[in-house]
Amino acid sequence: MATESSASIFSNPAYTGATTGSNSVKAKRNLGQQDFMNLLITQLKNQDPLNPVKDTEFISQLANFSSLEQISSMNTNLEKFLAEQQKQSAAVAVSMIGREITDVSGNKGLVTGIVLADDGVKLVVNGKEISYTDVREVRNPRN
Repeated sequence: MATESSASIFSNPAYTGATTGSNSVKAKRNLGQQDFMNLLITQLKNQDPLNPVKDTEFISQLANFSSLEQISSMNTNLEKFLAEQQKQSAAVAVSMIGREITDVSGNKGLVTGIVLADDGVKLVVNGKEISYTDVREVRNPRN
């Protein structure tokens, strides 16, 4: 009986990533809370009655899954925060267009534009990109 239920779970394409048809694309599927509960219930139904799983093991599994969900949620929130932070940095960088800046290396020049790069906001100064975080001084241009 245990083999039959276990085989149906692990032969399910949703869990194994297997696909049918020659042109099908593998669907990326993350196991969620419902999947975890289904596996836990299946484990309970198919446990050896002479050697049952201890309740502390189930509590530990639930606690681990809860921690994983909280970490995942925190990661999502952190990604949103970082995206907002980059937007805010871009807004400040836009306000530097037309101003003279000095970077950490002592290079000076007029900011003519900005670039939103993967590694942060860059200012275009004298045709070169300078990291927004490397700016040490901002001043109005001399006329």
